[in-house]
Amino acid sequence: MTHRRPFCRGIHSCPEEMVLGTSTSSIMYSNCLLRQHSVPAVLFLLVIFALALSSDAARDIPLFHVTAVAGDAVYLPCDITTDSGDAVLLVLWYREDLGTPIYSVDAREQEFGKAERWSDENVFANRALFMMEKKPAELGVDNIRKEDAGIYRCRVDFKMAQTRNSRVNLTVIVPPEKLVIVDEEGTERTSVVGPYSEGADLALRCDVYGGKPRPVVKWYRNDQLASNVSTAVKTSVGGHLVRSEIIVRNLGRQDLHSQLKCRASNNNRTHPLEATVHVDMNFMPLDVRILGASQPLSEGRRYDLLCQSSGSRPPASITWKLDGRRLEGTKETTSNDGNTTTSTLSLTPKKEDAGKYLSCQAMNTIFQKEGLEDGWKLEIYYIPMARLQLGSSLNPETIREGTDVYFDCLIQARPSVYKVEWRHNGRMLNHNVGQGIIISNQSLVLQGVSRASAGNYTCVGHNTEGDGESNYFYLNVMYAPTCKANQTRVHGVAKQEKANISCQVEANPPDVQFRWTFNNSAESLDVASAHIARSGTSSVVSYTPMTELDYGTLLCWASNRIGNQRVPCVFHIIAAGRPDQVYNCTVSNTSMTSFSVHCSPGFNGGMEQLFLMEVRESQSQVLHYNVSSTVPRFSVTGLEAGSHYQACVYSFNHKGRSEPVVIQASTLRLPEKQLTSEKERPRPGFRFTPMMSVLIGVVSALLIVAVVVGIVLRLQCSHNEDRRKQHKAAAHEQRNRGSSSGGGGSGGEKGGNSPINKLDPGGTESGDSDEKNPDIIPQPSNVEPEAHADYVRKRQHISTIETTSPSRSLLQGAPGGTAAYAGYCTLRNGMPLQDLNNIGSKPKMKPGGQGSSYQSSGCTLPRQHWPTYTSGIRHHQQVPGSSMCTTSYPSPGAVASLHHHSHPHLHHQASLSQLPPEATASSTTAVVKSQKQPLLLAGPALGEEELPTAETPLMVTKRESTV
Repeated sequence: MTHRRPFCRGIHSCPEEMVLGTSTSSIMYSNCLLRQHSVPAVLFLLVIFALALSSDAARDIPLFHVTAVAGDAVYLPCDITTDSGDAVLLVLWYREDLGTPIYSVDAREQEFGKAERWSDENVFANRALFMMEKKPAELGVDNIRKEDAGIYRCRVDFKMAQTRNSRVNLTVIVPPEKLVIVDEEGTERTSVVGPYSEGADLALRCDVYGGKPRPVVKWYRNDQLASNVSTAVKTSVGGHLVRSEIIVRNLGRQDLHSQLKCRASNNNRTHPLEATVHVDMNFMPLDVRILGASQPLSEGRRYDLLCQSSGSRPPASITWKLDGRRLEGTKETTSNDGNTTTSTLSLTPKKEDAGKYLSCQAMNTIFQKEGLEDGWKLEIYYIPMARLQLGSSLNPETIREGTDVYFDCLIQARPSVYKVEWRHNGRMLNHNVGQGIIISNQSLVLQGVSRASAGNYTCVGHNTEGDGESNYFYLNVMYAPTCKANQTRVHGVAKQEKANISCQVEANPPDVQFRWTFNNSAESLDVASAHIARSGTSSVVSYTPMTELDYGTLLCWASNRIGNQRVPCVFHIIAAGRPDQVYNCTVSNTSMTSFSVHCSPGFNGGMEQLFLMEVRESQSQVLHYNVSSTVPRFSVTGLEAGSHYQACVYSFNHKGRSEPVVIQASTLRLPEKQLTSEKERPRPGFRFTPMMSVLIGVVSALLIVAVVVGIVLRLQCSHNEDRRKQHKAAAHEQRNRGSSSGGGGSGGEKGGNSPINKLDPGGTESGDSDEKNPDIIPQPSNVEPEAHADYVRKRQHISTIETTSPSRSLLQGAPGGTAAYAGYCTLRNGMPLQDLNNIGSKPKMKPGGQGSSYQSSGCTLPRQHWPTYTSGIRHHQQVPGSSMCTTSYPSPGAVASLHHHSHPHLHHQASLSQLPPEATASSTTAVVKSQKQPLLLAGPALGEEELPTAETPLMVTKRESTV
C-alpha cells in the first residue's frame, strides 16, 4: 500500500526518541524540524513548549494488552474520538523497537473518511488496515507473526485538541511445531508399536519441538491419563525440546490394539498437538476345528470346507491334508479384529476317496511350537452313472419309418436308484402303449417309429443324491421327402416377368432329386431341367409367363433313396396386380387429440403388400397425418379437439395401390362449463329467410326430377327384362338345334365380325336382342380392322385363361361353326387364399378339344354383388366426402384393366374407347342399364352350391394382369 507522506519527510525521518521523551529530546526534535522547515523563532519556541508538555504526559499513556495466536488476525485499539467541532488530522502508529512510524492515516488536506493511509513495507506491509468506523478505532493486522510481538503506540493529532497517545502490548502465542514418538530402539513410531510378545514390557518417549511459551506434555492410555511428567532437553543443534516418557509392564492379550496418545499444548485457543500409536502383539492359536465335519459328501459335487482357528496373532497358517498328502488351492481369510482365521478348501470328492482321513492343522510360524489339528474320515455318496445303448440287434444306420426300436439303460449308483426316467429331446416319456411307447424297468421300446421319433434319447437314474443322466443317443429315422410347411403358395407374376419359385422339402437323407410340372386348365407339361436349380433340400424354378396360358399351377416332386414324395408341393401362378381394398375398418380409442383405425387386409394381389393412411381435415383438406405400416392398424395423435377428419386407407404393392377406403372420424370436444340451466338458456327463434325459401324450392325441384327419372328408368328396365327373356328363350332353342344337327357350320357365320357375339353363349342373328341386352355391348358390323385389332389388344388385358389349346385364335369361332366355344373365364378372389392349399394333390386336366361344350368349362364367375361403375370410379362414395382423398390414379386406358376385379363393367368402358363415335352412345346406354346386373361373360355362373375343385385350381383367385 503506497500513500503520500504525511509530513513531507519530518515525521518519518526524525527518530521517535525526539518525539516522545525528555525535554532535551523535544528540543532535539524541534531542531530537526527547523533544519527541514525554516520556521520563525516564535514558532520554534512554541514547538519546544509543546514537546515539553508532551514528555510529561507520556508517563500517563494507557497500556492495553492484546494476545493472539500466530497466524490469526489481531486488532489493536486506538481512541480517536473528538469533541464537537474538532477533527482528526493525523494518526501515527509506532513500535517500541523501531524509531519511525510503521503506519499512518493523514487527513490534513481532506476529510478524515477519505484520509490517505500508509504502511511500512518492512513491518505490516499490506497486512494492516486502520478501521476508523469502529468504536474505538482499531488497527487490524492479518496473519500475525511471531516477530510482530511487542508494544505499539498510537498517536492521534487533532485540529484543536491536544495530541492523544495510547499503547498496546501485543503478545503472540506460538503453538508447538512438532511431536515425535520414539520406541526403545530410537525408531520413530507413527501408528503402531511392536509387535510385542505376551508378558513383555513396553517403553516409549514423546519429544515436542518449538512452542512459546513452553508446552505441557502428557501421556494417555486408552484415553486415560497415564503420565504428565515432562522435562526440557537441549538438542544437539542448540535448540530446546520438551520430553515425556511412559512404561507399560507385563503386556497381555487385553493390551492388543490398546491406544497410547501423547499430547502437547501451551494455550487454550488452538487444538493441542498430539500423536497416537496402537500396540501390536503376537499370540499362539487357541483352537482349531473343521466346520460341518463328519457329514457324507457327494461325488462330483464341489464342497467348500471351512477350517477355523482363533487366538493366533499374526493369523495362523492352516494346512489341509488328505491321508497325509497336502492339499493345495486353499483360501484364507481373517476376521476384522484379526483374532479368527478361516481357511477354505474347495474339494470335489470322488468315490475312491471314501474312508480317507481329511485333517486341518493351524500353527503360528513365529513361535517354534507344534500346531493344533482337527479332522474326520470321508464318506462319499454319488449320483447314478447311467449309460444308454441301442438294442444289439438294431443297426442305427438303417432305421426307417415304421421300424421297432428298443434301448437299454445300464446304471451304477450308491445308494441304489429308486426310479428310471426316459427322455426324448429333453422331454420326459411316459408309458403309453397306444402311442407305441413301452417302458419296462431299465428298457424302452418304441413301436413303429416316425420322423417325429427322431432325436436325442437319454435315460435318467434317480437316487437320494440326485439324478444321473446318461449319454445322448441320436436316433436317426429316415423318410421320403414331404413338402415343407409355411411356404408361399400363391405367386403374382406379370406377363414376361421372371419369377423364381422356391420349393422346399423335408427329407432324410437330404440327398434329393426334384421334378417340376406345369398344369393349367388345358394341359400338363414337365418343366425343363435347364430352368431348375437345386440346393440341398430346396429347388428353384425360373418361370416367365408369356401368355394367358402360362398362368396355372406348378407342382414340385422330390425323391431320395427312401422313396418318392407322395403329395407334391403346389404353387399357383397368377397375374400380379394391385392389392384389394381393406375392409371392416373401425375407429376406436377416440380422444380429444387422437383416434385409432383398425382394418382387415384384402387380397395382396399375389405380392407382399403394405398399408398407408392419410388423415386430412374434412373442410380444408389439409394433410395432418401420413403413415405406412405392414398391418392395417394406425394410431393418429396430435389432432385438434372437436374437429372432423377424413382418413383414407390404402393398400399397395410393387404393382400399384388399391382404391382408398374413406373413414370419417371426429375428435372429442373440450369440456364446456355450463353456467345456466337448460331451461333458463335463451333459445334463438326460427327465422324463415328468402335464401332458405329459394333453397327449399331448388331441393324440391330436384327431388321431383329424380322421382320422374326413376319411374321412367323403371318402366324401361321392365320392358328390357321382357325382351331379354324372349332373347334367352330363342338362344336356348337355337343351341338345341345346333347340338342336334351335329354342330353345323351355320353358327360360325352368325357371329359376324363382332367379338362380343362370339362370346355370347346363345349366339343368334337377332340384333334387336343383343341391342336390348344390358350385358352385351353391341358392335357395328363396319368396324375398321385397326379398331378391331386395338379392341382385341384391350380385351386381352383382362386376366383370363384360355380353356382351349394355344393354337386356337382368341376371337375366331370354334371349328365346325359351333357356338359352344369355351372362351375366357374372368378370375378374381372368389375364395380365400387359405383354400388354395386344400386343392387336390394332382389336378385332373380337362382337354379343351373342339368337341368340348361350354357348360363343362368349369369357370368360376362373380358370385358377389358388384359395385356400380360410378362407385368404382369414385372410390366407394358410400362414405361422404370420399372423393376428396388425394391419390395418384393411372391413365384412363389403364383404369379399365386395373379395376376389372372390382367392377366388370369397366371392361366395357375400355372397349367403348375404341369404337366409332356413333356406337359409343348406344354402348354407354347399355352400360348404364346393366349397373344392377352382374355381367355374364362366356358362360353361366356356378351355382352357390358348387365349390372349386382340382380341375380349376387357379380360377378362384385370378387377378388382373399388369402389362
